[in-house]
Amino acid sequence: MTSRMSTVDKIKKLVFKKIGLPRVLKVYELEDTVALKKTSIKYSNKSPSRFDIPVEFGRREQVDVPLKLRTTRHILSSVRNSKQAVLDLKNNDKDPKKRIEEKVLLELEKYIKSLNISCIGYTKVPQEYIFEKKAVAFENAIVIAMNMDNEKISTAPSKSALKNIWKTYDKLGVASNKIARYLRKKGFGAHASHPLGGIALYPRLAEKAGLGGFGRSGILITPINGPTLRLTAVYTNIENLPLNEKNEHDWIMDYCDKCGICVKECPPKAIYEEPIVHETGRVTHIDNEKCFPYFGNNFACTVCIKVCPFNKVDYNKLKENFENK
Repeated sequence: MTSRMSTVDKIKKLVFKKIGLPRVLKVYELEDTVALKKTSIKYSNKSPSRFDIPVEFGRREQVDVPLKLRTTRHILSSVRNSKQAVLDLKNNDKDPKKRIEEKVLLELEKYIKSLNISCIGYTKVPQEYIFEKKAVAFENAIVIAMNMDNEKISTAPSKSALKNIWKTYDKLGVASNKIARYLRKKGFGAHASHPLGGIALYPRLAEKAGLGGFGRSGILITPINGPTLRLTAVYTNIENLPLNEKNEHDWIMDYCDKCGICVKECPPKAIYEEPIVHETGRVTHIDNEKCFPYFGNNFACTVCIKVCPFNKVDYNKLKENFENK
């Protein structure tokens, strides 16, 4: 991208700053009110701050705003559903049921999968996974993932890949609200969370729920569709969910240590050769200051997902070959 923005880019930037960003910030303010509830599970002094993509688009003058005609509908829908997730909290029963029968759980999982959800996991929410200033209404999480289209992601960076990313965000956000409403109808407490931005570190929750493991790029890799997916969670008061006790995907990082193709192919060279381990135990894989400008100006990039072997070869086949070496 040149140092000067085109007239169209300047108009898009202005529209985003004057109309889009204020709407997003109002949703963030609404999210923060959950922390005011006495019973909510709040962030801790070990919690990370959230890297807010909309705010970064507004702050950085030379980063394009993704207001393409084909994606604007999904962006606006995502903002609406993020807001609705918080507004719906008032519909929780004052004394919701705390235990779920096995039959009802199976019905719940069948319903969740009918929403085009790829995989489901259950875990408790560590406070240090909740972003600063944020809170969740309940301590247990139903973590869900939705596949993106591998064929379209294989064209990244491209308009087709960007459209598929936003479409998946939108559909998964709609699904999380539907799941929360389903739980409320069954008499349980529920708090939906949108995949865009989010209240907590979804990849870490998903790892804890046993859905997958981390690669060199810091992206969660699952047996269902490798790294080509989006994540979110629905928080609930149900006490007897089948919480995951172990993770069988630790071998992934060993594989990635010998692969490293995402590090080599990353256009802005934003993936660390060696991840940074913070005092809190949190691990950082990506240099956002290198990643985001390229990400913003190149259709949300996604090259690290595109080139990942787990995006091209069956998970179990890769595991078998790796373990037999």
